[in-house]
Amino acid sequence: MIDEAAMREGITKASLILKTLEVETVPVEILQLHVLISGDSPSIADIEAVISRNPEVMGSFLSMANQALNRPVDDLILNVAAAIHLLGLEEIHQLFVLSHVLKIVPVSQTDQTILKRCMRAGIASAELTHWIYGLSRSEAFLISYMQDIGALYMMRHDPLNYRDQVFNQQQAFPISKYQDEVDYYKTSHCYVGGLITKRWNLGSLLYRSVLFHHHADLKSLAVIDDLTSKMVALNRIANFLVFDRFSDYYFTKELEDSFDEACAFVGVTDHMLHAADAALEKWADAESLPEASH
Repeated sequence: MIDEAAMREGITKASLILKTLEVETVPVEILQLHVLISGDSPSIADIEAVISRNPEVMGSFLSMANQALNRPVDDLILNVAAAIHLLGLEEIHQLFVLSHVLKIVPVSQTDQTILKRCMRAGIASAELTHWIYGLSRSEAFLISYMQDIGALYMMRHDPLNYRDQVFNQQQAFPISKYQDEVDYYKTSHCYVGGLITKRWNLGSLLYRSVLFHHHADLKSLAVIDDLTSKMVALNRIANFLVFDRFSDYYFTKELEDSFDEACAFVGVTDHMLHAADAALEKWADAESLPEASH
């Protein structure tokens, strides 16, 4: 069940926390791209010009497009025009926003470590969408990548305790330790992250998926929003695969039960898990891709 009163309290407290922090403003290029994409006849040339304006952001955008689509190494997307033709306009917008988020939001090595783990989860969840109706590769990649963006701000809110005593424990105890976070702060990184995604205009599915990504009951979530429940399940599975491949910590029964429930919920098979793990092996440690061309 969804506790609406607790949600209202969590969102209100998250909003108060963000008001005390320096939260990055939306760059003008994102606003310009949104106007172009929302127009009656979007100009591909104009969209390409906005994305290509900053070489660093453009390189990040192309790198993520290749990861999200799991492109063969001999057929990578090397220019913005090719990406536009392969991706939908909304996917272009979302990946471009993420490129800016990753450029301006992380402020520490810890931030980068958290986002790298989320990037790896994005690779796995994107691969799993091949068998899940209604979710695109780039959409799942973006959602998993953004799942813990709120944790970066919670660490700024409580730099002494949040990372080690609260957040890190949730990797092995994704349900109970998350509830401990809510009980202690009366909000959580999910609420904070959800508000951040709203501020960056990343869409309702991403907002709900970030907000509910630690939700304990997938079936009750499906009653409210079936697609969100599937995305939350994929994210659970992806996080488990990343934990399995890269973590030095032990598996807990809670983590395994959460994974098994998610697999059963969306009907994930061993073949699907092997495909996601193969995508992780291919992309998880890629720091960069071949230099992009204009």
